Amino acid sequence: MKIRAILLDFDGTALQQDQVYISYRNKQALEAAMEKGIQIIPSTGRVEDMFPPQIEADKRIRYWVTANGARVVDRQTGEVIYQSLFTPEESAQLCRLYEGQKIYSEISANGLIYMEKEVCQNLGAYPVPPHHVWFLEEGRQVELEKPSDFFLKEQIGIEKINIYGVPEDKQQPLMNALDATGIVEITPGAGKDIQFFPKHLDRTKALDALFERLGIGYENVMALGDSVLDAPAIQRAALGVAMDNAPDSVKKVADFVTAPFDQDGVAVAIEKYLL
Repeated sequence: MKIRAILLDFDGTALQQDQVYISYRNKQALEAAMEKGIQIIPSTGRVEDMFPPQIEADKRIRYWVTANGARVVDRQTGEVIYQSLFTPEESAQLCRLYEGQKIYSEISANGLIYMEKEVCQNLGAYPVPPHHVWFLEEGRQVELEKPSDFFLKEQIGIEKINIYGVPEDKQQPLMNALDATGIVEITPGAGKDIQFFPKHLDRTKALDALFERLGIGYENVMALGDSVLDAPAIQRAALGVAMDNAPDSVKKVADFVTAPFDQDGVAVAIEKYLL
């Protein structure tokens, strides 16, 4: 068994409690792995433009599996190796369900975050996630008058949508409307915060496409994660590592349960098996 790549989840795995930065020990372990020729491959629910600053700044980290496998990119060439999106028509349909209702949402497409202009003009009145403040302070979001019109006109497919702080009286109607479309997969635990992907999305297919490009297989991979979305890769990998803060169902399919995300669990696993 020769490990040639590490699949790295962010939230609940590699990042600290601030959900922005990687701890010093974790970063040093990742550096040491790269020095041994092991590729670090982010595999996450995050969209490209909201990757942790330390990952974004490190040009050695070339391949990104983003938005739960909706889009796989080669950062050096800009090539999209794989994508699985809502169609432009579906994207417009979904935006119409909540736009214009003063609801804070982040729409992921083309590796960027799109938001309603009306919401952006008064962000202080909305439940901006604390770990997204840096992103908005840098003005990275693309502001749209009416997202549904934009995606339909430009024929752009959405990767996923995150909606935060949905008023209680609108939660169930919105959930019902989303479910009625038959095209969305809603992340478990939705209520005032809702995250959804295309129903046909399969991160395994995204990883298969990337591994074929790299000439490797799961027998060459260490996978680290904390959620049910990470579980398939953890189960298939030569070294599947679950964080101690992961659900029991994820721990059961892992080869090793490491320390929690806020106790340098990534570094513990890398140091134990690869260094």
